[in-house]
Amino acid sequence: MKEQRKSWTNLILAILPPLSTIAMTVVAYFAAFMGSYILLGSNEDLETDKLGVHVPLFMLIRNLLMLIAFSYWYYIFFLRKKEPDVFENIKDSIRSVKKPAFYALIIAGGYIIQFIVTHILRLLTAILPEFMADYNTEVGSLIHGEVSIITLIYVILLAPIAEELLFRGLTQKYAERAIGALPAIFFQAAIFGIYHMNLVQGIYAFIFGLLLGFIARKSKALFPCILLHMVINLSAYLIP
Repeated sequence: MKEQRKSWTNLILAILPPLSTIAMTVVAYFAAFMGSYILLGSNEDLETDKLGVHVPLFMLIRNLLMLIAFSYWYYIFFLRKKEPDVFENIKDSIRSVKKPAFYALIIAGGYIIQFIVTHILRLLTAILPEFMADYNTEVGSLIHGEVSIITLIYVILLAPIAEELLFRGLTQKYAERAIGALPAIFFQAAIFGIYHMNLVQGIYAFIFGLLLGFIARKSKALFPCILLHMVINLSAYLIP
């Protein structure tokens, strides 16, 4: 009975971090709503939603909130017992995969993965334009439209770190305690797909989540996952 209660507790804790992003989204939206009035006063060409909120600013604030909250959460409950010094933890995470060839494979693999996904999406757009319409509106404009420095910062830098801490860090580790390693990888990947709130993006996010989950489990570190995530996101802007 005690073990069963502990498993349920860890399963709830695995779901809690993704759910907490809802509150962060609300806070970020209102912060961006206020900030947009200041920015709009000096620039009428800002990319805004129907309420006049500067979308890149909203995403930047949201990812900053996630990064701060989840890095602290992950450090307190998973890293502090190993080594109180947070910088030593980061060094240990990088040193945990010692072979430079592994990181070269991560960088090359990230580009290849994005290259394949990009061309599959283009093929689907040609074959099923209506099915891909929502995806191309939401995600395509982010990549192929006018890209600001703010957008690049949160897409390439902040989002990969925050999302790896959230999914391969907190959710996967809590889920492992509740249901075991392999089910936990599928569990966090499924939530990672749902998190993107778009059917097309959710499908390939689920597949990416599985890959990243296996890397996190195999390397026992988040740094390789963060690097791969960054390369995949960056490659979306590099592939013609």
